[in-house]
Amino acid sequence: MSDNWVVQNLQNALDTWNSKLAEIWQILTQSPETFKGGGIWQVIVQIHGALQAIGYALLVLFFVVGVVKTCGSFTEVKRPEHALKIFIRFAIAKGVVTY
Repeated sequence: MSDNWVVQNLQNALDTWNSKLAEIWQILTQSPETFKGGGIWQVIVQIHGALQAIGYALLVLFFVVGVVKTCGSFTEVKRPEHALKIFIRFAIAKGVVTY
């Protein structure tokens, strides 16, 4: 290595840069299940489950409100075109909440 202090400083800076870049790359390529022992991932999974339960509850609530608004009486729901329309709307909404 050179005796010049400028060259030594530049070499040390590049070595530090490379080591930090290697650490960043290792963190970015690590799976969420293994990051910090997986504790953070477990919290995220639990939050997702809670939000999904809230989504299902709201889905049922708004589905019932929509049925009541679109149909004057439940005899209209017995008609196949209304029943199919309601079922398709519910299936699409459930698909959005689930996936």
